[in-house]
Amino acid sequence: MLDFSFGELFVIGGVALVALGPERLPRVARTFGQWVGKAQGYISDVRSEIDREIHLSELRQLGEEARQNALNIQDSIRGAVTDAQAELHNATAQINNAASQAMSPLSGRNAGWLGGGGPPPPPMHFSRRYRPRPTIDDVARELERLKRQVALPDVAPGGRNTKFAPRARVNRVRIRR
Repeated sequence: MLDFSFGELFVIGGVALVALGPERLPRVARTFGQWVGKAQGYISDVRSEIDREIHLSELRQLGEEARQNALNIQDSIRGAVTDAQAELHNATAQINNAASQAMSPLSGRNAGWLGGGGPPPPPMHFSRRYRPRPTIDDVARELERLKRQVALPDVAPGGRNTKFAPRARVNRVRIRR
């Protein structure tokens, strides 16, 4: 910023001592130091704000590059999916054509094998390997029943609150030690 040598500062201090006097010089030096400190604070704030803006612009540029890369990847994936769907559609059409051609000559010879005759197979029964458990609704009903069974009334038949112990209502003098 300002380049003063030690000799120049000594000359400025001597002139200030003569001009201001020994009584006002410490007060003026303190005020000048505060101003210099505030100026340095303002300069550092401006520098940090500029650095933040530069960093923010770099982040925006990186975000835009990432967005472009994501769009490129998305386009390539969409192209691959449409190609795979087209190949699958072609393969399905070829299988359907082959199946229809294979069905036409066999219609008279082996109709049972194609599902045209004979009784359906019997349904398969599997034994249960687990013990049946209650459903969530059964558990909820049982919890509600137990809550009702265990719950104590908040107010006793006499109208007094039984949640808390009764207060002592004795008029005695307290002795403090």
